Amino acid sequence: MTWFLFCYWYEPDAPRDPVGLVRMWKLADTLSQIGDRVTMFPPRYRSAVSRRACTVIPIEVIHLPLIRPLSYALGSFIQGLVRALLTKPDIVYYRWMDSPHALILAKLLRIPCVCEVNGEPVPDWLGDRTWWVRCLKELLARLAFRYCDRIVVLTDGLRSLLHHRYGVPLERIAVLPSGTDEQQFAPRDPVASRLELGLVPARAYIGFVGSFYRYQGLSCLLDAMVLIKEACPTTHLVLVGDGEVVEELKQQARRLRMEGNITWTGRVPYWEVPVWIGAMNLCVAPFCGDRGETSPVKIFDYLACQRPVVACAIPSVVSTFTPDSGVQLIPSDQARPLADAIITLLNNPARCTVMGQQGRQFIEGRFSWTAIVKQLRHWLSEDIMGSHHAHSHVL
Repeated sequence: MTWFLFCYWYEPDAPRDPVGLVRMWKLADTLSQIGDRVTMFPPRYRSAVSRRACTVIPIEVIHLPLIRPLSYALGSFIQGLVRALLTKPDIVYYRWMDSPHALILAKLLRIPCVCEVNGEPVPDWLGDRTWWVRCLKELLARLAFRYCDRIVVLTDGLRSLLHHRYGVPLERIAVLPSGTDEQQFAPRDPVASRLELGLVPARAYIGFVGSFYRYQGLSCLLDAMVLIKEACPTTHLVLVGDGEVVEELKQQARRLRMEGNITWTGRVPYWEVPVWIGAMNLCVAPFCGDRGETSPVKIFDYLACQRPVVACAIPSVVSTFTPDSGVQLIPSDQARPLADAIITLLNNPARCTVMGQQGRQFIEGRFSWTAIVKQLRHWLSEDIMGSHHAHSHVL
């Protein structure tokens, strides 16, 4: 099978190499490794010029507001059209990006088009947007979801949302959750990981990895750290990443007099993330209750590294993780339950070990990238490709 993959993502605090495209890179590389021909059209970030298993055609973008996504859409459409003259794809697959250019290309080439939706197409938390911007986004989403052959979503909640809000028939939507690279994210010795990173080996470490956005619930985590410090004075919080609220969080930490109990790593290379997770006693995902539908990617990485997880019980987390998956669920936006769950686990290393083992087994069975890609190929080969070819034959 020959694929064209289109993806655009922009993070204001990291415009040169955002981390939001990790899933698409993993999808492209894994498809290539199992024998498919994949051409990916990403913006020209650092990750786009790294050595890859798939073919990569970096798209130059103009780093100006509004012009940036338009320059990507036009550039990738032209490059895709030129590339199709050399090798016509069997399928166009694109991540939802408020632009119909990938769908238009697929229609011109008369091949199936699949749209992947990673979160709410027009999130409620974009409250600062003007009404006409929201209306335009809604219109583009409705048109895309109507004319795409199939849609891939990451959670059951997103499947229900697309069905009820946009009228997409359920049979056209497949739930394909995110996963993790179980070879890259593997169990590590915590003491060795701490020594490698320059951390104090004897301390207990709580860890968070991700982008610092308000919906991640990090403010609640800092409040919980005050309570944790009272019960476990030597416990240290490691925050791996960066984002739009980092300065607010640092100010909050100073008000709480927690500076000495927190390590701020900033952004780290992706290959280094498993070492940081390996250094932690347990990991946290303190999502806000109004986070909306999303696939909790960081939890998959935590579990693959055999670390127990304390996570807030937002719908996508509740529907994904079973009681024996290594994840302890707590209410959102409440510091006391978060602190109590962490303190209990810190005082019970044996329980942490069992949860870590359960989590690793849970990932290996269902959420490795190889397993996920095979599910995608099987669904498309039997469903969309068969029906499309039959329809073309009739025409």
